[in-house]
Amino acid sequence: MNVLEIPFNKFLGIDKADPGSGFIFKLEPKSEYLNHLATVHAGALFALAEASSGEFLLRQFNDYELAIIPVVRKVEVKYSKPANGSVFSSAVLVDSTVPEIIDALNTRKRTVIQVKVDLYSVSNERLFTSVFDWFLTLNQEEP
Repeated sequence: MNVLEIPFNKFLGIDKADPGSGFIFKLEPKSEYLNHLATVHAGALFALAEASSGEFLLRQFNDYELAIIPVVRKVEVKYSKPANGSVFSSAVLVDSTVPEIIDALNTRKRTVIQVKVDLYSVSNERLFTSVFDWFLTLNQEEP
């Protein structure tokens, strides 16, 4: 799956961050994203975080042959500062490791994990933090 090929993400123009930057995705400024305060709309920021969470999750399983089906179950979001200009994303697993997740999937065929996503400005100020709860199941269908 290519997260950037999802129609909504394409529509928004979410793109890969520069390699080596430590960020996953970026959202370049567009007038269409602005809210009534002339800052980046909360919905655009949330969409960037959700896409980044999914991409981060998929990258964790690149080296495994497990076919997972991820579905967002719950999200907690905190908007810290108004966003102006380009916005960049980073993500980490919360309270679990890839081997623990793999073990749970192999044993129970499903698990719930958390991915923390932060969004940053060009000046590296944190603008937004979130925790996505993902429900993961193994794809049981034959190829």
